[in-house]
Amino acid sequence: MKRKKMKRRIKHNDLLPWFLEDHGQLPEAYVKSCQKFFDELQATSNKPQAASVKLSPQSNVKKN
Repeated sequence: MKRKKMKRRIKHNDLLPWFLEDHGQLPEAYVKSCQKFFDELQATSNKPQAASVKLSPQSNVKKN
């Protein structure tokens, strides 16, 4: 007898199975979706951030 592979449903935006389970046992669409998410996350983390402008303590003192 041949066993049918049961379709596994994973909640939307649930990354826990990605870290805890063998990717070969996860649904293909889930693996692709997670990979796309991590690729986009990596792409945005490489962008340089704008420098913050900090005022010196003396510039905050009001002059009369």
